[in-house]
Amino acid sequence: MLLVLTALLTAKGALAQMQLVNSILPPDHLLENLPWLGDDGKTESKGLFDFEDFRGLGAKDVVLIYRQSAPVSALDKPHNQTLAVYFFDTPTQKYVKGLEDEGGPIRWVKLLSEPDWKSPVLVVLRDDLKGHQVIRGYTCVKDQMKRVLDAQAPQAFVFFPTGSENGSVWVSSQEQPKNASAAEHVFVWDKANGQLVEASYKAVAGWEGDSILLPTPTAVPQVQVAKAAQAVSHPSANGWWDEPFDANKSFGRLKTELVPQLIQKNQIAVLGQKATAFFKEAQKNEIKGKEFAGMRSGYYAAVATTLFNMNKAKDAAFYLKIALSYQSDNADALALKAKMSVK
Repeated sequence: MLLVLTALLTAKGALAQMQLVNSILPPDHLLENLPWLGDDGKTESKGLFDFEDFRGLGAKDVVLIYRQSAPVSALDKPHNQTLAVYFFDTPTQKYVKGLEDEGGPIRWVKLLSEPDWKSPVLVVLRDDLKGHQVIRGYTCVKDQMKRVLDAQAPQAFVFFPTGSENGSVWVSSQEQPKNASAAEHVFVWDKANGQLVEASYKAVAGWEGDSILLPTPTAVPQVQVAKAAQAVSHPSANGWWDEPFDANKSFGRLKTELVPQLIQKNQIAVLGQKATAFFKEAQKNEIKGKEFAGMRSGYYAAVATTLFNMNKAKDAAFYLKIALSYQSDNADALALKAKMSVK
């Protein structure tokens, strides 16, 4: 008898929850399964909706995905989906909108949390029906869901590390990165601005943008031109380097000229923009793999060295860590590490 009563109470509670959820859905819309991404990289559907805690008030906030109703014959065709988060309002005993984000089909959702974060971050990967994939992240600020990550690529492979690097997001456009140095983009939490930013943008003080365009993996056709006896270079129309683009020569100038000059002038934002433009141009010119990682590491090592020489050891240590994450045996980074350990 007790088991029957328990089952009836459970069914009644579930029915009440379902009625509350149905009350917030627009007319003629259907709930769809939530594809949660596990730590093993596999997606698992636990049901049509889930309860989470975005406001620190307990698991009262509902997360769900819905789509517009369609004939049975059209249910499997490409369609838009809306990711929604609703907050339970105790005085009115109703749900209020926290987030409604419409777009292409959702591949998975994942909840990131850290002890020092005010609210967990809900990360979603979806198609945009235009040949791209979109990665977005949301967290709760003053009872509203704020977008804290917005990136896109033709194809995005995402990995969420655990342990000391928990809370960061590693992204690549060709295969799932196994470590930070193998990732094309590493997003980390910027506490000052309350958002996930690409690690390279940590060098850009005051940067407030929230959209990063990941590189297209498609190779850029290269036109073979016969070398003249004396090649003539000229300033680039789209960057600070000379044309034709010489990755090694331009990288040398970035390290030895731009980094010390702009940091000493406190023009960190300008440096970050110029460095980002260079790395994008390098990728267009098929600089990738270990060579690309080495340049990234060398850049951050140069930033760290300049800061160390300016007696800013704490800032230097931060950028040195990034340099070593891209290339653990980078000579410049190791040389600076030795100096810092002696001092």
